[in-house]
Amino acid sequence: MKDDKRERIKTAAAECLARFGYEKTTMEDIARRVGLNKTSLYYYFENKEAIFIEVVIEEAQLFIGALQAKIESVSGCRRRILTYLSERLRYYRKVVNLHNLSLDTLNRVQPRFKALYQSVLERETAFIKHILEQGMQSGEIRDSHPGRLAHAIMTVADALKHTACCQTDAPWPAEIDYRAIDSDLNLIVGLIMDGMAHRDAPPQT
Repeated sequence: MKDDKRERIKTAAAECLARFGYEKTTMEDIARRVGLNKTSLYYYFENKEAIFIEVVIEEAQLFIGALQAKIESVSGCRRRILTYLSERLRYYRKVVNLHNLSLDTLNRVQPRFKALYQSVLERETAFIKHILEQGMQSGEIRDSHPGRLAHAIMTVADALKHTACCQTDAPWPAEIDYRAIDSDLNLIVGLIMDGMAHRDAPPQT
């Protein structure tokens, strides 16, 4: 079955990428691990980049699901959102480190990755909206437009990350100061949440 073969290729690719990193992994490495010749891989995927993107998106979906389940146990609307975004940024850093991505590679795959990641982003935005709606119900924040606000928060989070990657002089994303991104994210989301807060909201512990 074609779908079974695609899954085997992605599994083999994930193992190669984790072992060698993106730059050093070749289509020959993947083909050898899955037991095919290199030419056969192109029947299922157009190139290494296409395999890599699908592997990363599937891994991200699993991570997002686990993170959202974890966040449900965190108290406070603001804390839940900031914890979610911080963990999300930490995961992004882990991915670029694990696969040893250069900045050139990251910028090259970004447009295609963004298009395929859209469904995951929609899921994330819906989750932030869910948190905001719960905050409104509990009285932490005043009634507003949770869908639009959730979209704005996710846009800010990704914009800060993208700007840091574009403005750095470092050739490797792993060398970017992610603490600065996290700090800016906390500041901006904090300002948003302060503007949304009820004066008589219950204190967060």
